[in-house]
Amino acid sequence: MSEDPTEAMAKGKVDLVPMIDTVMLLLLFFILTTKFTADEKAIASLLPTDKGQAPSPQTKPVEPPKMINVCIYPEGLVKGFQPSEYQAKYESLKKTVGDVLPTAYLRMGGSEAIILDGNSFSKKGHKDLEKNLEMAHQYIHQKLLERENSAVAQRKEQDPVVIHCFSGMSWKFALVAYDAIRDYEGSKMGSKMAKDPSQWDNAREVSFAPPRIRNYSARELGNELYEIVNMQ
Repeated sequence: MSEDPTEAMAKGKVDLVPMIDTVMLLLLFFILTTKFTADEKAIASLLPTDKGQAPSPQTKPVEPPKMINVCIYPEGLVKGFQPSEYQAKYESLKKTVGDVLPTAYLRMGGSEAIILDGNSFSKKGHKDLEKNLEMAHQYIHQKLLERENSAVAQRKEQDPVVIHCFSGMSWKFALVAYDAIRDYEGSKMGSKMAKDPSQWDNAREVSFAPPRIRNYSARELGNELYEIVNMQ
């Protein structure tokens, strides 16, 4: 049975429970609200420099590497539309030519696009196969040559290439572009490539853009087309 507070005070006893509760609450409050990390640059500003009391110069931020974007998307789509409009145009194209779109734009960065005929890539021995492959290779070679970085010493230090192929297109278009890029790198590295396949480790980085999440939204394909068509 607990003792009456009035009787306890009369005997010279003090109930410390409320005070302890208050102290614990205050302690918890300060733990949650006090910042224990030093302010950014606070230590650096206090350290001595070789320029007297002058503040130390700001370090240059690390810039992400530049990328060369290779874009592949349905022929006929141009800039200037919203994702919903690209979605509608894509659906209209499928109704006209079928689910497998036969032709595609191939574009590097902000350059003019060329048209790839997918029919010639699908049939073995097609009469236009060599012509279309040669056109794709010439385009890739020319545009990569224009974007050569003369300031770097090794091929792997050249700007990486990322291939963005619209998910509604056949991946044969992406493979044609990839083959053309690798052919260009092989021409730059010469006979070393044939003698030692490990030399490919020293070539420029070439990758495919990560795939989109399927059925993420009703207009996901329109959003993807909007990004690829407007990509530089």
